[in-house]
Amino acid sequence: MSTSVPQYSSTGNLLLETAAGLGSMTGTYNNLTNPFVNSATNLVRSGAGLNTDLMTKTNMVQRGLGRFAGSGLFRGTMRALPAIGAVSGVLGAADVLAGPDSASNKIMDGTAMTVGGMLGAVGGPLGIAAGAGAGKMVSDASQWIFGDKMSAEERQLAQALAALKGGLV
Repeated sequence: MSTSVPQYSSTGNLLLETAAGLGSMTGTYNNLTNPFVNSATNLVRSGAGLNTDLMTKTNMVQRGLGRFAGSGLFRGTMRALPAIGAVSGVLGAADVLAGPDSASNKIMDGTAMTVGGMLGAVGGPLGIAAGAGAGKMVSDASQWIFGDKMSAEERQLAQALAALKGGLV
């Protein structure tokens, strides 16, 4: 008597393989981010004075910070930060390459992303992407603060309105 292995539909097999692949990628990502998450947890705990021998003399705030640093919410948030930084770095690069901004704006954004990427290189590839995203954010913020606070589209609309008011069109 032979036992048969259940056969699934091709869609079912694809879904099972996709789930296995996502599980494998999640495990790899967790292994890559564990040093960052552990150092952030230790930083919060040492900042609260919990990595000392005086654990019995800690106050309620210190114990609360220690519990928060070890909580799933804190660790999950710290685990998500590198991915968010990497996505913002990729989106920033896409904006520089395909955006409607002027050449000088693109040069400034590219320079800021390069500096941010070099500063983030300590964190490996995710750190480089996160640093580039942060550099783009700083560049855009400084252009907005010190610039004319108009997007390229708003500037074109203002020029068209001025031309209409001046009777040029």
